[in-house]
Amino acid sequence: MTREAQIVELLVERGFQSVAELASTFNVTPSTIRRDLERLEARDLVQRTHGGALPVRQTDAPFDLKETLHRREKVAIGKAMADRILDGQTVLLDSGTTTLEVARHLASSRITVVTNDLQIGVEIAQRRSASLVFIGGELLPNDVSMWGPTAVEQLQNLRVNVAILGCDTVMDDGVYSTSSYEIELKRTMLSIASEAFFVADSSKFGRDALFKVSDLEPFTAGITDSRLDPIRASAFPVPLIRAAV
Repeated sequence: MTREAQIVELLVERGFQSVAELASTFNVTPSTIRRDLERLEARDLVQRTHGGALPVRQTDAPFDLKETLHRREKVAIGKAMADRILDGQTVLLDSGTTTLEVARHLASSRITVVTNDLQIGVEIAQRRSASLVFIGGELLPNDVSMWGPTAVEQLQNLRVNVAILGCDTVMDDGVYSTSSYEIELKRTMLSIASEAFFVADSSKFGRDALFKVSDLEPFTAGITDSRLDPIRASAFPVPLIRAAV
């Protein structure tokens, strides 16, 4: 992970950080940190303030940078989820960097993957043992996922064995999104699945988010990483599988 990606991750987790704190954390000079923050602000990834910086929403970050955040955790989650997919199943993969790791680790044969994610679509299209159904619609701003009424209508005419959803935040009462764009699409994904899982690294538990996507009850389980406190995990109303990092 690059230093700039680590800075974004640190700000998302801790909030405001001063230039001096960042310089000490990364063992570089304050002037180096200031240049990093200038570049990150130019990409709308941080908000510089007097003497430091604040985070912007992680969901606004470009896909290539989001993919580097919590990389080890996402790989572990992707493998753990992929191992639960059976040969011949039809699997719906929601858009996101964690669900992309699920796609990369799918080893089952004769599976059919349904997705609205361009990156996942490319990943599956390269596999001889998998069939791809791509959900069309309108491309989300600064993202790689399709959404809108066309996508919802297409999903309503499908039925899948397993739906795997990403989320911005997991709270005690459900999964949440920082944007309203994909709420209807995600709820439709849940409605057409025989069983559903959510995938979320441990940093997403307890964060603030505005829009509730769903209660936890529709999900068979959630897949997270071993950095989530086991006592906290055991308190959830659905099983949480903690993949070893």
